[in-house]
Amino acid sequence: MINKFILFIRAFLFWFIFATSTIFLSLVFLLFRLFGYIPALYVAKLWAWITIKGLEYICGISYKINDLSKLVKNHNLIFSKHQSTWETIFFLLIIPKPIFIVKRELMFIPFFGWCLFLLKNIPINRSSGTRAIKKMIKETDRLYKDGFSIVLFPEGTRVAVNTRTAIKQGGIILSKKLNLPILPVTHNAGLYWPKHSFFKFPGKINLLIGDLINTSDLEITDIKKQIEVWMDQELIV
Repeated sequence: MINKFILFIRAFLFWFIFATSTIFLSLVFLLFRLFGYIPALYVAKLWAWITIKGLEYICGISYKINDLSKLVKNHNLIFSKHQSTWETIFFLLIIPKPIFIVKRELMFIPFFGWCLFLLKNIPINRSSGTRAIKKMIKETDRLYKDGFSIVLFPEGTRVAVNTRTAIKQGGIILSKKLNLPILPVTHNAGLYWPKHSFFKFPGKINLLIGDLINTSDLEITDIKKQIEVWMDQELIV
């Protein structure tokens, strides 16, 4: 068992590198964005790589995936379990052209939010109800046709480990309206990078990628139940 002092030192070093790389590379990102989306995306992926490697070498957090090719070979509509910040950064690194559907408030965070906006991510005002869903459908349709993968966290927020999955219907409506199959993803990153935690805990994250779910002939309630059951049954903690 690693004592709290060592965990504190490791976490402090990680957060220092995380903060400095975020600020510095955000400025580099803004410069590169003048030359187009792709140069800026590579800067963002460099930041994600530094973060993932920092977690590995400083905090002792590694990962394993059952089938990485499902994420990188084709562009998809991805429904991911949301326990941590880790999965957001990992998807940015691994997926060739990722687009995240995010709450609008994140766009107002200095440096980080500016980059979110300039990477074409889709901000949603969750209090707008039907208007938010219509905007999400319109933007997803446009970006998916341009070859982007769309990443959605259907639970709506980060949830604690071992909390039963309860996804919202907006993403399912999106899938059915655009006739896009869903690629479900689950993981246990919250064990090692918990929500609102300064500390990071060493271990290996299990990330599991399921089979595509064709939603065209299924009812919304059936799709919801299928994804929730799969995420809860397949997640190994």
